[in-house]
Amino acid sequence: MVSRLDNLSNHKVEVRNEMENLWTRLERAEWDIDYLESTASSNTHIEVDEHLVEKQVMEKAKEKRKLQLKSSTSCTTMLAQIKSQKMVKKAGGTIGAWMKNTGDNVDNIYFFTDSINNVLLEFANTEEFTSRDYLQKAESVVLPFFWHGTGLQVYNNHVFFHRNGTVNEIIKYNIQTNVTQSVNIEGAGDIPPYELLPYTKIDLAMDEQGLWAIHGDSANGGNIALTKIDHNKMVAERMWSTTCNSNNAEAAFVICGTLYVMYNSPSGGRSHIDCIYDTSDLIDSHEIPTLYFPKRYSSHSSVHYNPRDQNIYAWDDGYQIVYKYESRKKLEHM
Repeated sequence: MVSRLDNLSNHKVEVRNEMENLWTRLERAEWDIDYLESTASSNTHIEVDEHLVEKQVMEKAKEKRKLQLKSSTSCTTMLAQIKSQKMVKKAGGTIGAWMKNTGDNVDNIYFFTDSINNVLLEFANTEEFTSRDYLQKAESVVLPFFWHGTGLQVYNNHVFFHRNGTVNEIIKYNIQTNVTQSVNIEGAGDIPPYELLPYTKIDLAMDEQGLWAIHGDSANGGNIALTKIDHNKMVAERMWSTTCNSNNAEAAFVICGTLYVMYNSPSGGRSHIDCIYDTSDLIDSHEIPTLYFPKRYSSHSSVHYNPRDQNIYAWDDGYQIVYKYESRKKLEHM
């Protein structure tokens, strides 16, 4: 009997040891499962984070490629400040326009008086225009139609102007051959782009990329709109509705696809550029400070940029003025 009890006691000890070993193995198994689960969860988080970083890197690379593409396919010069002004001459009345031919290797000066006319004066160069007997040296050119406003342009042998008596017809007239072409700018001509120049309904601008029409946009609260024109085919290519307001706007010009709008007070004052719109989206207009013109008092009836000599030709209350400016790359401010 005692022997059987001893055997039973020994068996209980063995069972207890086995149970303790099994329990230990179960605890270790649970630890392993917990470790594996935590490791898997950690790896999952790491993979998500890496995917997020990879996505951000790809987006930045895409944006960089986009900027590089824009930089390689479009002009990237922007106006930094108006550096100086030169008063070239005083001739004509308070309303008019003057400019140098924007074509290659051409120095002719063109002189337009009044907001409605059909006769312009052509000079061989600036020296003849500034001479005392300039009227005797001028060649009169009679256009087939009257122009409307002061938004005219000259490129090589062609004069571009808004035809008087029409809402939005732009004429291209060849001075040498007398051949005319025309295009209608949809949405233009109803309201003026500049509140201070109500007689100009469509202002034409020439820059490094070609011909532009600056006009009011009644569908966009009266803000200024910009339309690109193929000046060879005389076809309107695309229109941009800008954020530039026409209130107290005086004039505007385009440099490298960027519209610069000048503002003033109704009684005249210091002209300043207070709105910029870049068609290539490389410039954030909110980061550009107000750009002032040198003269403390001015009242411009027209302002035209020449992409060849990179000067700005302005008509200021009967004075013919040239503004020079400093430039920088569009990407430098980013």
